[in-house]
Amino acid sequence: MLRLLNWRGVLILLAAAPWVFGSFSPAFAHGFGQRYDLPLPLPLYLSAAAAAVALSFVVISLFVRGRTGPGHNPHLNLLHTRIGRLLAHPVLATACKSVSVGLFFLAILTGFFGSERPRDNLTPTLVWVIWWVGLAYVSALIGNLWALINPWKVLFSWIEALSPPLKPSGGLSLKLPYPSWLGVWPGLLLFFIFAWIELAYSGRTQPANLAFFIILYSVTTWLGMFLFGKERWCQSGEAFSIAFSLLARFAPTEVRVTNPARCASCSLDCRDARGQCINCYECFASAEHSDRELNLRPFAAGLLREETVSLSMAGFTILMLATVTFDGFTATPVWANLENLLEELFGFLKILPFLRQDSVKSLALLLFPTIFVAVYLSVCGLMVAVSGAKVPLEEMARIFVFSLIPISLAYHLAHYLSYLLIQGQLIIPLLSDPFGYGWDLWATANYQINIAIVGARFTWWMSVVSIVMGHIIAVYLAHVIALRSLPEQEAALRSQYPMLALMVGYTVVSLWIIAQPIVESGPKG
Repeated sequence: MLRLLNWRGVLILLAAAPWVFGSFSPAFAHGFGQRYDLPLPLPLYLSAAAAAVALSFVVISLFVRGRTGPGHNPHLNLLHTRIGRLLAHPVLATACKSVSVGLFFLAILTGFFGSERPRDNLTPTLVWVIWWVGLAYVSALIGNLWALINPWKVLFSWIEALSPPLKPSGGLSLKLPYPSWLGVWPGLLLFFIFAWIELAYSGRTQPANLAFFIILYSVTTWLGMFLFGKERWCQSGEAFSIAFSLLARFAPTEVRVTNPARCASCSLDCRDARGQCINCYECFASAEHSDRELNLRPFAAGLLREETVSLSMAGFTILMLATVTFDGFTATPVWANLENLLEELFGFLKILPFLRQDSVKSLALLLFPTIFVAVYLSVCGLMVAVSGAKVPLEEMARIFVFSLIPISLAYHLAHYLSYLLIQGQLIIPLLSDPFGYGWDLWATANYQINIAIVGARFTWWMSVVSIVMGHIIAVYLAHVIALRSLPEQEAALRSQYPMLALMVGYTVVSLWIIAQPIVESGPKG
């Protein structure tokens, strides 16, 4: 009976997709000013992608049964290998931290004292392309490098190491108790402000503005570290530590402390339901060498840890997905038409000095996460109803929210890949002339960007593959979590029908957004 329901659900989804999305006209690859005429009508791509995700559910439901989790996943301790010991060597770690701190100060200096033209100034490229986009890829595909090179944490630690002569008890922090009810809400708020600067603020590329925001965020971060401790604030209030750590759950590497006694004095309550201490950098820093592991693990294994997800962390995860989708949506002609309409309806908001031309995007950015939360909660409500499980709606939402992270990562890869590979080349001449003064420190100032390094066709197919694979991984994770969290296998399987509908729908929406021509794209050539 369950198999029959599976196939019926798949057939319904396949039949509905062309009707729902068939009205969309053929479009072009998203990412740069080239057009790429799709060899087949766009609805066929959308239907095929939806079918792939739906069929993956059938295969997964047939072959994945019973409980599983990180305790069942193989892992290799790289510290037992020569290359692993090299990567973990203190000299290399210190060098990486020093480079990070140097670039941090350089970004501030070039922002305030360099050229006002964003293209000739290091700060915009370093912040938006190399750091935000590039480090997100590193976090998800390699590991949480940010935990090592975070310049705010590094500088605080360095000053703290010098503090014993100044403070007999040692340490700079007051180590005030962090209110448990506060969760990661401070980090969520700061991340939303960052998203507003990135996606809605018209002055986001001005170097001086970025330098000012860096200083403002630095003061906020160091104040939080001073009050609650650097590790606690990085876990709860430092927006980028939270964001990169979420992406790093997908990564194939982790740090682990094997001695549970070490965790007894940890301020972060780091152990999960299995008693494992994974990616707790406070414990890792203070543990004996014999108790440390730097493990190679399967991709996405970190998303299956059995731990309690707070409501604020669930909100942060959905906010990340909503903001990257909003960025893609605002590059479509649909948004251009909608923006004109909204400007007419809400033009009075331009009288507010802090919004002005950014008022419409600001309102839309506020609305987008709200819609995502409403849709996700509705799906979770259906999951409760369909499964018959006596699980509160809030708990159901928290249990499954990490299964959305591969979707966020896949869309990030699809949306920003061409941007990183093309715009990222600006860092080569800018390293020779960071202030825009006409220097040529490394003989690279005359480097010309190669826009042919990646084409529209490659970007389109990369987008299709990454989005479909991201959703298939999400379907697998949600299925495993359901088997683990719900008492009966049939109830667990039924609970996944609404989640499957969400995955299929978002697959189609994501590909449709990626396929739209960029608003500023040039003529066909």
